[in-house]
Amino acid sequence: MKYWKDYFGHKSNMVGKRYKYDNNIYTFDIETTSYLILDNKQIPSIEYLNLTKEEQERCVFMSNMYIWMLGINETVYYGRTWDELREFLDRIEFFTEECIKYIYVHNLSFEFQFLRNAFKIKKTFARKSRKPIMFELEGYNFKFRCSLSMSNCSLEKLSEVYKLPVKKLTGNLDYYKIRNSKTKIYEDELLYCEYDCLVVYEYIKKELETYKVLKNIPLTSTGHVRNELKERIEKNYKYKWKVKRSINTNGHIFNLLQDAFQGGYTHRKLDLY
Repeated sequence: MKYWKDYFGHKSNMVGKRYKYDNNIYTFDIETTSYLILDNKQIPSIEYLNLTKEEQERCVFMSNMYIWMLGINETVYYGRTWDELREFLDRIEFFTEECIKYIYVHNLSFEFQFLRNAFKIKKTFARKSRKPIMFELEGYNFKFRCSLSMSNCSLEKLSEVYKLPVKKLTGNLDYYKIRNSKTKIYEDELLYCEYDCLVVYEYIKKELETYKVLKNIPLTSTGHVRNELKERIEKNYKYKWKVKRSINTNGHIFNLLQDAFQGGYTHRKLDLY
């Protein structure tokens, strides 16, 4: 893994005619530390259950990012502060053509809680409040996408399910230790951080074998099924005709069904009596 100031550009991989897209694979991850503030003192979060009920009520829960990783294909860069990340994104924009770049994050909703306080977020697409599967950063040509929603598979299982050449490392990072941007990080801890990005990179590379272009990869795991169905029936007009004929209902019933349907879940109940 390299420090972000060691980046001096990379080979472009432009696709698209009307709109330009960078088909290089960008990955992103952060490591955070959580702790408690009690009577102006820092306390490790693991000590919470040892406190009295009155002390627990007076605790202030805190969390901060102490290292970020941004991979460009198989090369992963890191920095320690949000200001460094901004400078690094600016540097990437400077060394590359003006085009859309996709950054993949495993469990994007977690990173979102930190990024939304450090950057201005725009064009968010979310399943529900604060659960985005895609968003953009204002002032940058980066689109963040959630690889967890795409795969429906934890980072630990991703290597096993997709037979990837790398896997997530375990046991190299103590999550109970309180850290900040100046805390020393050792080689084995840096390696742990690096592999979190490399696993996502190998997964996206696997998806590219099917979809060829990053923008064509479905945003969710169900999107893969929908795409396969569309491909199979696209020119199967006989099947389409049978499906159309099988919808044996009149206009009044159809309007009632339309009124009752709310997308995915049908929460509304019709009183038929």
